[in-house]
Amino acid sequence: MQQKIIIGSRGSDLALWQAHFLQRQLLEQGFASEINIIKTQGDKIQHLSLEKLEGKGFFTKEIEDALLSGDIDVAVHSHKDLPTESTPGLCIGAVSYRESPAELLLIRKEKVDLLKEFHLKENAVVGTSSSRRNVQLKFFRPDITCADIRGNVPTRINKLRNGDFDAILLAYAGVHRLNLDISDLYAVQLNPEKLIPAPAQGVLAFQCRENDNTILSVLSKINHPDVAERIYIERRVMNLFNGGCHMPLGVFCKKEGAVFQVWASQTTDKNLPVNRMFMRGTNGEEIAQQIFKRLPQKNNKTVFISTEIPEGSNTYSVLHQKGLSVLGLPCVELRPMPFEFKIEPDWLFFTSKNAVFHFFNQVKSVSPAVKFAAIGEATAAALNDLGFVVDFVGEGSIENMAMQFEHIAKHTRVVFPAAANRQTALQDKINLFAHTQFIPVYDNHPYAISPVAADILVFTSPLNVDGYLLQNTITQNQMVIAIGATTAAYLKNKGIENVIIPAQHHLLSVAELICGLV
Repeated sequence: MQQKIIIGSRGSDLALWQAHFLQRQLLEQGFASEINIIKTQGDKIQHLSLEKLEGKGFFTKEIEDALLSGDIDVAVHSHKDLPTESTPGLCIGAVSYRESPAELLLIRKEKVDLLKEFHLKENAVVGTSSSRRNVQLKFFRPDITCADIRGNVPTRINKLRNGDFDAILLAYAGVHRLNLDISDLYAVQLNPEKLIPAPAQGVLAFQCRENDNTILSVLSKINHPDVAERIYIERRVMNLFNGGCHMPLGVFCKKEGAVFQVWASQTTDKNLPVNRMFMRGTNGEEIAQQIFKRLPQKNNKTVFISTEIPEGSNTYSVLHQKGLSVLGLPCVELRPMPFEFKIEPDWLFFTSKNAVFHFFNQVKSVSPAVKFAAIGEATAAALNDLGFVVDFVGEGSIENMAMQFEHIAKHTRVVFPAAANRQTALQDKINLFAHTQFIPVYDNHPYAISPVAADILVFTSPLNVDGYLLQNTITQNQMVIAIGATTAAYLKNKGIENVIIPAQHHLLSVAELICGLV
C-alpha cells in the first residue's frame, strides 16, 4: 500500500483551496494525501505592510523548513510568494495551470463612475499594500490614494464592505478560486497588459526536496510545462533585479506561436515615476536579460509621432521617463463636413477621437437608447469627456474586434461617423452580421510638415505617411513603427521595409514598444 503524501500549506481559505486542489490532482494519479497546516511568519505579523514582507520568504520559510526536515513531502505555494532564489535542497517539482493573472478592482457601488478610467470615482481611496499595484494604479489614475490593507482575501473584502476603503485591488485568481459572492460590489477585471501583474501571478508552485525522486516523479505527471516556460521569464526578470514582490515590479508574458510577448513595469520606489516596456522574442533568457538591461536605462534619441502628444499624457510620460525627446506633429489637415443625422441607430461606432469631435460639433443630442462603441481607449475617453458611457472598446486586430462586437451587436443597426478618407476594413467585417452605415463627418488630406530630424518614426495612418513624405524622406537608419497592420502595409507599398507594429493599436503600446527597442 502506498504511503500517504503529506502536503504542507498555510491555513488561510485560499491556501487551503490550493492544498485541496493539489490533493485532487494527486488522487487522479492514484495517490492519497493529507494536509499539514503550517503557520508562517507572514501569517503572524499583521502590523507591517506587505511590501515589507512579500518576496523575502515571510510566507514560505516555515513550510520550507518542514520540507527540509521531512515533516512534509510537498509544499503548495502561490508561486508569486516564493523568492526567486531556490532554498538549497529544495526545488519546484511542478507548476499548475494559470488562472487569469489579472488584477481585480472591487468598488463600492456608490463609488462607481462609468465615465472614469477603471470606473472608479475621482479621488477614491484604494486599499492595497502592494507597491507594484500602487505605482501602476496611480500611473493611470494620479488622483487616487492608495492605503495599506492586510488580511486574507475575505477579510480584505469585508473591510471594503465596512467602508474602510472606496475600492480594493487584489488578484482575480484568489477571488475566483474561492468562488466568493461579490454581487454587492462592482468588479473590474484589469487587462494584465495594462496593469501588469506580479511575476507568476495566478500560478501554484508545488515544491519538494530535490533528491526525492519518488515525489518528483509524481509531480512531473501534473506539471504544466507551457506555463513554466512563460513564468520562467517573469521570475527571471525579478531575479535579475534582485527583488521580491515588495519591489514595484510587474512582468507578464504570453506566447503566440513560438514568440514570447512580455510586458514589464518597474521603479525603485513607489513615489518615483514608472518605467514601462514591451518586448518580443523566441529566447526566454535573452528577453529577461534585455528587460533587465533596458527597463531602467535612459536613451537620448528623438521620436517623431504623426499626431499631437500632450505632455500630460501617459504616452509622453513613458517616453520622457526613458529620456527620449518627443515630437508630435499631425501630417493630416482636417476640415469639418456638413452632414445629416436623422436616423436612430442601435450603435454609434467611433474609430477616432477626431470623429467624436466633428460628429458632436454638429449633433447636440442623441437618443438615450443609443449605445456607443469605440476603437481604443483614447476614442473612448473622448466620448467619456462628453458624458457618454462606452459599451464596447475595441483593441487588437480588426478580426478580433469584429468577433468580439458580434457577440453584443448581431442584427443591429450600426452607424460609423468617420473621416471621408476612412479605412473600411472594420465596417466591412461588421456588415457581415449587422446593418452598417457610414456618415462622413470630416475631410482629411495629407499636410506637409517642415523637415524633421528623428531617430524613430511613428505613423498613425496611411494619410499621415503621405503628409510626412511631402517634405521628408525615410532613411535606412531610422526605426519605423506603424500603429497597425493597414499603415504598415501602406509603408511597405512605399518601399519601407522592416516596419514594426506594437502589441496593441494605441500610442501607449507604441511607447512601451519603443522602450523595449532602444
